[in-house]
Amino acid sequence: MNSSRQNDTLEYNFNLTTYFTKPQSQRQKQYEAIRAIILEQESIKNVAKRFQYKVSALYSLLRDVKLGKIKLFPTIPKGPQRRRTNETIQDKIINYRKQNLSTPDIQSCLSKEGINVSARTAERILKDSGFARLKRRTHKELGKTHKNQIISQRSENLDFSELKPFNIDCPTAGIFFFIPYILESNVLDIVKKCNLPESSDIDSRSAALSMLLFKLIGQQRLSHIGAYDQEPGLGIFAGLNVLPKATYMSTYSCRCSEIQLMELQKKAVSSFKKKYPHFYDGKFINLDFHSIPHYGTESEMQKLWCGAKHQNLKGANTVFAQDSQNNTILYSRADILRSEEAEEIKKFIAYWKDVKGDMNETLVFDCKFTKYTILDEITDDHIKFITLRKRHARLIEEALNLPKKSWKKIYLPIPKRKYKHVSVYEQKVTLKGCKNTFRQIIVKDHGRSTPTFVIINDKDLHVEKVLEVYAKRWHVENKLSELI
Repeated sequence: MNSSRQNDTLEYNFNLTTYFTKPQSQRQKQYEAIRAIILEQESIKNVAKRFQYKVSALYSLLRDVKLGKIKLFPTIPKGPQRRRTNETIQDKIINYRKQNLSTPDIQSCLSKEGINVSARTAERILKDSGFARLKRRTHKELGKTHKNQIISQRSENLDFSELKPFNIDCPTAGIFFFIPYILESNVLDIVKKCNLPESSDIDSRSAALSMLLFKLIGQQRLSHIGAYDQEPGLGIFAGLNVLPKATYMSTYSCRCSEIQLMELQKKAVSSFKKKYPHFYDGKFINLDFHSIPHYGTESEMQKLWCGAKHQNLKGANTVFAQDSQNNTILYSRADILRSEEAEEIKKFIAYWKDVKGDMNETLVFDCKFTKYTILDEITDDHIKFITLRKRHARLIEEALNLPKKSWKKIYLPIPKRKYKHVSVYEQKVTLKGCKNTFRQIIVKDHGRSTPTFVIINDKDLHVEKVLEVYAKRWHVENKLSELI
């Protein structure tokens, strides 16, 4: 047995497919047993006893070694000398890195092209090509905000004389149908004459068009312009490469003085009245305050009653004047202090006289719009108005105690109104602190639990017309809210 083992040339290699798939302890045990027999010339019986093998099992192992089924020293297979990734893909990875893209960005770009390459593979390819890892970059260098949104280009004025014909997609192409009307109204020249704030890249006309565009597409807040500031098609409408950022749009009004805004409003309304007189020929003007809440934690604004929220909130108080026939806004002013609210009607009268030259329309407003003494003053100035009287318990009691025969039934021809037949009682009254006498129309059976007291200084206006005008005004507050 020993002589046969000496004469035979054995391959001291283990077959990887049949040997290394066995458990580690068993492979080691077999290797030690065969090595003791072949190399150390130890007898099979001693080896079987020491390693707890049967003699027949050792003979089977020796047989497999002779037949080449077990190789004691296997040749380690060598892998490919070059990376398996296609050279074209490697070139793309290198080109993306030359554009200063990070490994995740490169992987994302390749996936858009339908190429699946792991980030680790891209890192190894870049390392083999001599590229070091990119340094940590700021959000500005990455071109993204803290919310991982792409930072758009800087807004700049376009010189249309140097632009060549091009095609571009626009999410709301309908805005361009308004351009002829904007040019016809001459509003851009008015904006320029009012010297509104400008920057080195955005002039006042582009800023005004950007705000107008946002209203034309139906958006409510200028701070939401971030969803559109990467659309070149919308930027062209305002004469810019892209629309301004949300910060610029939201803070633009803070850079405008009240004098500039009132001058712009006066010139614009005067120009529109001459070009489109049919929008300003109403005989009644609705006046109303509208509170815009401010939700800042450290707001310095006054607390106001916000009807939409049914609570007192800090915010800005605004006033609007609207043509009752065409719903055209005639006048607006913001940041009105509570101490100045009662005088606002006199400011509007002075403004409208400057625009129109006279004041023959009837003003319609609610009981909280001004004071009784102001009503007396504007009556002396021959300004007509329709308003409500503040109710109190004694006034309501007196109205309900009026005899039934003194009430008059009238019909209000207002479409979709539920209570069209109401009861009225008219009398002359003198309000507290007033010298003039006013008409007071008490209305009941109109769908409210208590009577309504309408005050008017126009002696010739019929009762039916008075109630019809004020009934329509009750719906104006909703319209104002929509316009805002």
